[in-house]
Amino acid sequence: MAGTLSNFIIRGFQFLFGIVVLGLSVTLIRAHHWGNLPATLGFAAVVGGVSILGALIGLAGTWFSFLDGAIGLIVDGLVALINAAGGILMAIKLQGVQCKDGTDRANGEKILGNDLLNGGCIKNVGCYWVLKQDVGQLLSSCRSSQADTVFMFLTIAVLFASALLTFLRMRKGY
Repeated sequence: MAGTLSNFIIRGFQFLFGIVVLGLSVTLIRAHHWGNLPATLGFAAVVGGVSILGALIGLAGTWFSFLDGAIGLIVDGLVALINAAGGILMAIKLQGVQCKDGTDRANGEKILGNDLLNGGCIKNVGCYWVLKQDVGQLLSSCRSSQADTVFMFLTIAVLFASALLTFLRMRKGY
């Protein structure tokens, strides 16, 4: 019984984190107006969808024994790898930007020039949110991107806990 309850709790968090990642990613996609959509944003949305699907498969493992055990570990491992790839990619693309409005010129230039945050750019014209002079939207996109990254890494932690519990259940033989 404790295994079932812990699985529900873990899968609930995984599902919730997947929804958050998907929602934040879609919000960032909708804030992009000019030029091609950065592939990172599309991949982040896929990461959220895969996390949700993995949570549903893990939850189904409660009732269908063939989805539990080794297959569950493989699914969790793949979902964790995809989340790690998405989180690392987002962190690299954000370039350590700090989401604050202030006097740090270098940080401000990072925000304005970041294709995940600036709404897209047109050559010889400029970038969407920069031309609109909407600092609030730039900072909102920045915070959303950072939160997206954090929730991808939190999903990895939840999946590690799930893998640990699955391993312990397999070791005990039930």
